Amino acid sequence: MKRTLYKKGFTLIELLLVASILAVVGVVVFGTFVRGVSIWQRVSQPAGTEDVGLFLKNISYDLRNSFKMTGLKFRGGRSRISFPTRIKHHDEEGVEDSIGQVTYSFDRRKKELYKSQASYSEVYHKKTGRERTLAEGISSLQYEYFVYDAERKKYSWATSWQGSDKSFGAEVEENVPLMVKIRVGIPKEEVEQEFVKTIPIPSACCWPFIDEEGK
Repeated sequence: MKRTLYKKGFTLIELLLVASILAVVGVVVFGTFVRGVSIWQRVSQPAGTEDVGLFLKNISYDLRNSFKMTGLKFRGGRSRISFPTRIKHHDEEGVEDSIGQVTYSFDRRKKELYKSQASYSEVYHKKTGRERTLAEGISSLQYEYFVYDAERKKYSWATSWQGSDKSFGAEVEENVPLMVKIRVGIPKEEVEQEFVKTIPIPSACCWPFIDEEGK
């Protein structure tokens, strides 16, 4: 009597099912790999648009809330700016709104951007206050100040504002810049990506206009 031999194997449906499962697994693995590479790139990049955006948001808020007052002066250079504004003051009783001075500075050697904040009392006693790093890997930073040029009798951009004078004085400052322009550069591949923002200062408005006779 002849015996029939059955060969064991996969059916076409089983093969298609396995191929579909492998395809889904491959898509998931590839997607995870792509997201991992994206996260690694963001983490490995010292500074990015997020850091610059946070810096511009911070300084915009502080400049728009700055004002002229006895004691604290507005002082600005090419890579450092200091001015009175509203601050959150931390003490033993907690956090409260106060008046103080903020300073934004740039260390070209370390390529780092800092913000320091001091209360009125701390400035008076020549203390720097709290300082924190806002961004790393910054390739360039420059401030410009829109002011009135008495010699040329016109408004123009300057690279400093009373930068050589002391930041603390007994008299109220007569004028402050009408606007501050900020240029921030970060490295991107082989070129520099630059961000530019112009911030008006409400408390500066309005300087008295001078006629041609200087009156």
